[in-house]
Amino acid sequence: MYDGKFSKDSDYKTAFTEAVKELTAKEMPMPWRIKAVDDLCEAYVNQTGELPDTKPLEWLANCILKDDLADKCPDKVTRQEYPFLSDGQVKVRNKRETPRPDLSYYSYCKTFPKKDKRRRHNKCSSL
Repeated sequence: MYDGKFSKDSDYKTAFTEAVKELTAKEMPMPWRIKAVDDLCEAYVNQTGELPDTKPLEWLANCILKDDLADKCPDKVTRQEYPFLSDGQVKVRNKRETPRPDLSYYSYCKTFPKKDKRRRHNKCSSL
């Protein structure tokens, strides 16, 4: 299917990016998407001897995980064993998990730090 498309004589990186865009635009079930992504990456590596750039690989990974990333349920983490969060869900989760600055004085075992118990002496106490 991809024979000769990524030859070193042509602009193979642009051709790979275009093939990725075509593949991600298609609606297929997940097993077919996995097979198509695998075939595309294998053809690229076999013809060029190089690994693809990271951005098109990220697009292909998002294409494979399209169903999981489209799930907008906020309770996804408790319903699935290995949930994949979208970028928006990761931002919301990070905002919720940020510790409050007024609790920074707790130690790791959730106790208050010990105060110095030295007695201060003043002029009147020495009499």
